[in-house]
Amino acid sequence: MRNDPIEAPCLFDGPINGERFHAYVEQFLVPTDPGALNGAKIRFRGRWFCGVCRGSFSDKEHTTMPNAKFFVDPTLSSAAGPYYNLFPVEPTRSDASSDWLTPNGKLVFQKTQNLGEWLAAIAKEAQPGGDVVLVGHGNRTGLHLFIGDKAQDVHLELEAADAIRRNQEGNQSDEDTAKILKMGADAYNRLKGQIEKVQALGLDRVDARACNIGQDAVAMSAMQQFFNCNTFCSPKILDSFGVIMYGSFVTDPAAFDKWVSKHAGAEVAGSSPNRFGFFQNLSKGVASESIAESAKGAKDWADSKMPPGGNFTGKNQLFYHALTDLKKFVFAGESEFRNQLVEATKGNVPLRRVDINAPLTR
Repeated sequence: MRNDPIEAPCLFDGPINGERFHAYVEQFLVPTDPGALNGAKIRFRGRWFCGVCRGSFSDKEHTTMPNAKFFVDPTLSSAAGPYYNLFPVEPTRSDASSDWLTPNGKLVFQKTQNLGEWLAAIAKEAQPGGDVVLVGHGNRTGLHLFIGDKAQDVHLELEAADAIRRNQEGNQSDEDTAKILKMGADAYNRLKGQIEKVQALGLDRVDARACNIGQDAVAMSAMQQFFNCNTFCSPKILDSFGVIMYGSFVTDPAAFDKWVSKHAGAEVAGSSPNRFGFFQNLSKGVASESIAESAKGAKDWADSKMPPGGNFTGKNQLFYHALTDLKKFVFAGESEFRNQLVEATKGNVPLRRVDINAPLTR
């Protein structure tokens, strides 16, 4: 838009992605006056694309990932923190890696699982209209972030989120809402103020990497409404962060073969002298056993399982992020990982089932 006429208008029927934006620049924007755009910065959805617009963007510019602020639960910091340093990318449901999220600056490590602390951090660190990744715990009814006094065992789950929503809509008093949340009126008013600050950010995405929330469409919608984001995303199965230990490199092929024979069902990747073996028995927990013949073997295996562009060399410690149904691991770089993610979007509220056998309330 200039200070006189409007130029290069374009209307898309549906969401815009990197490919459509690229086509818009080439077909609509550049032809208006290419010389005036040389070296320009174009702001799109809160992010900057820099370059000379006479011609095509470079591949690097075309695949620029959105920045997000990452907030990490204290019980996961020892695994999730090193993992995101190795692989600073969080996939979304999109097949296009240009739509995935990358940390905007340092990760924010929370001290507790108190909802108020997390809301205060989001209000301070997140950008208006930006994206947020919450690395924590959950279940099919919501997030494991406790409200008020931890001893009251009230979390940001469906019942609590519904109570807060009814209060914000004017259908329930502050006093009644505070009772449902098992907290005092003053404490609820403080919490309500924190909620409103986060909602006022108008976040685009809130991606929760927390177990099972995606199993329930109503709970997903409740989380989307609570954060007032355009999209709330979470997995429908369990979420896991951890370390993959493979010890010293095994240069004797016979020793590698012996390990494989002792671990029936182990996955073996690569060919000698660069093989990597991975074994896991999820009936006994998420711990795994691995073996590597070389740094190349370890790196090649990690490159096939984790998101691209990582900092793992095969010689440093390997951390992972995976989803699991307790039958197998689906690592963050695999397409099935994205298939296990569910999204709830603004304005799409699912119908709720009514239990006709439930007692009537008075």
